[in-house]
Amino acid sequence: MTRTSLRRRLDVTTVLAVLLPLLTVAALLLVRPDVPTAGPRPPEQTPLTRAVAICPSGDPEAYVTSAADVGGPIAFRLGDREGSDDIEPGRVTTLDGGDGPLVVRADGEVAPGLLVGRFASPVAAAECRAPASDQWFTGVGSGARHTSVLELVNPDAGPAVIDATLYGVGGIVDAPDLRGVAVPGRGVVRLDLGEVVPRRDELALHVTTSRGRVSASIRDRYAELGTGGASTDWLGAQPEPARSNLLLGIAPGSGLRTLTLLNPGNSETRARVQLVSPESVFTPSGLDEVVLAPQSVTRVSLSDLLDTSASDGTLGLLVEAPQPITATVRSYADRDLSHAVSGLPVDSATTVLAPAGDKRLLLAGASQSGSVSVTAVAADGTVLSEERTEVLPGRGYALDLPRRTALVTLAPRQVSVVASLLVSEADGPGRGATVIRLRPQVTSGLVASVRPGLP
Repeated sequence: MTRTSLRRRLDVTTVLAVLLPLLTVAALLLVRPDVPTAGPRPPEQTPLTRAVAICPSGDPEAYVTSAADVGGPIAFRLGDREGSDDIEPGRVTTLDGGDGPLVVRADGEVAPGLLVGRFASPVAAAECRAPASDQWFTGVGSGARHTSVLELVNPDAGPAVIDATLYGVGGIVDAPDLRGVAVPGRGVVRLDLGEVVPRRDELALHVTTSRGRVSASIRDRYAELGTGGASTDWLGAQPEPARSNLLLGIAPGSGLRTLTLLNPGNSETRARVQLVSPESVFTPSGLDEVVLAPQSVTRVSLSDLLDTSASDGTLGLLVEAPQPITATVRSYADRDLSHAVSGLPVDSATTVLAPAGDKRLLLAGASQSGSVSVTAVAADGTVLSEERTEVLPGRGYALDLPRRTALVTLAPRQVSVVASLLVSEADGPGRGATVIRLRPQVTSGLVASVRPGLP
């Protein structure tokens, strides 16, 4: 090897010895281990700029208003008829022309206040709301005397799919026709449970949406066999099982009162049933805790207790259990069907549409001492009454509202309460009662937090 070759090799070795450590240090600096990697973020709340509300099939007329301070245009589809209209704050707009499902859409500033209602005679009220992916219906039937129809409405152009789990007294009921039910775009599917899975026991239905968006509703029917008498009303959904269930609204009159409880858990639990009155919340003598078998429905007859209690001013029931359960009181009083379903706490202003009839607003479940303001408004926007009531935990409240009331606004202050509107007709062909729950007003939406992923 020549001296020149040896010198070149030494020069290359020297250069590499100097450069390699420098490159390593530079690479470590680029990694920047001191800068934390961004983790997953929860969805962010944003003002609601697009809303849809869906009513199940019913009478040809439906009602729309704005519960906010802003009015504007809406678009709707009532059965096969499509149209548009303008709504005003505090005034009720009537839509008619079909007995099929109603889908109403609002954009922009009108969206947060969109409020829709649909009623029937004798007195009955449907809950018109946005599609929900998870709904529990407790106290459905599929027999000759008591039967229910599940209606599924898809507001969008694409197809949707739902799965329904049916619970009975003996556990989960095998009902393959309720799994993988396809609802075509802008279509409706009705499933008569008496035809799909005929049974005589009390049932509960858990409906989940696995694709698209669907609004699910139950039209309940109770008949007196041998007399030809029958009554129908809509059965409201519970968004999820809860350890505390407050059911307000015991229809007046005498008849059958049934408390239906579902324990969807895998272990046995017990439920304590209490009465809610204007004086207190208490356990009546002779009413023991109810044992709830796992994944099963339990039926409790309260006819004697509630017939007497309703006449004495009882406003509802409080049902509590160590494990989450669902609950419904079904009243068939004076040959009219109505339901009281577990309500949701309301801690900010909310509004509900009301049908014709005598009206009583029921309040209970106050989270602490506070006050609520109640405003009753006629369909033409006339303010009929304004009242402020102090509320305390551990008791119920009843406020009689003017008969002409078409809109009821409840505004809690520094407190949350559960509220229901009991509407009744004592005479005439529309004789009966229905219970309308007040729900939290949806004024914002959730937007997922998106960040760049790895290449």
